[in-house]
Formats: sequence, structure tokens, C-alpha cells
Amino acid sequence: MKTCPYCGSHIERMDHQYYYCDFCCMKIDIRIIKENHERLEVRFRDLVLTAYIDKTTPEIMTLSTFELLYLLKMIRKERNDMYHHLHVFHRAGDAGIDDFKEAEKKSGQDYMYFTKKAFIVENIIRSRIGYVPARITEKFLANYLENIKNDKKGPMIIRTKRQST
Repeated sequence: MKTCPYCGSHIERMDHQYYYCDFCCMKIDIRIIKENHERLEVRFRDLVLTAYIDKTTPEIMTLSTFELLYLLKMIRKERNDMYHHLHVFHRAGDAGIDDFKEAEKKSGQDYMYFTKKAFIVENIIRSRIGYVPARITEKFLANYLENIKNDKKGPMIIRTKRQST
């Protein structure tokens, strides 16, 4: 039996791409329809590559919240490193060493790049969970992952009668 992935109700097919849930009052894409009151699955990877930083904003928006949190941790580290390099090269330039002007410029561009990437990821996270964590530690990520793994997995069934023993 086809059921709504949000409330567990029986649903009716509208057309080749959608079903309709009377309780939720909404069309549901056929790709997320469930069987026998199953819950929505949480999609995530517990491995995030640094190459994800260079993804476009629409590509970043497809990542799970866990992946976004991990990505933000990496971006913040890169941004911090670029700020440190920018500061060092700026001080070297102030000391009269002109060889570091190009490195300072490149570090400044990289710093701006990582800052904008951080803004993107922070805003996506904010829209999903309502806030952006000030610090994202390995412990924070491990706890988040543990909460995902320990989430309710049982079917969405409402018991209507009390069962006698």
C-alpha cells in the first residue's frame, strides 16, 4: 500500500508523477512515496571532501545538513588559514619586501572566496535548522551523526484499539 512519507496516510495517485495526500493536503512526488507507513529516510554521507567547497550554490544545496555542517567546518579552517597568510604577507610588505605583494593579493582573493562560501553554507544551514553553530567541533559532528543513527525508524501506525493480553 502506498503511503504518505510525512503522515503515513494512504494516498491516491494523481498522475504519472504525483500522488495526493488528503491529510497533508499536498501533492507528493512519486520518488519519495513510501510503502506500508514507512518514514522518510535521512540521506547523508559521513565523508565530506574538500572538493565540495568548489561546488556551485545549487550543488551545495543538495547536500545533507550533516554534510553542510562538516563542509562549514572545513571552510572556516581554510578561511582562517587565508586570513593568517594575508596578515603575514601584509606585514612582510610593510617591512619593505615587495616580493610578497602578489602573495598578499592572492591570499586576499582566497580569503574573500572562502568568506563567501561560508556565507552560502551558513545561510543554507540557517534555513534548515534555524541557527548556525558558532563552533563546529568533532564532538559536535559525532553527536549529530549519533542522533541521526538513533532517530525513530519504526512505521507511522496509529493504534486505534487497546490490545488485550
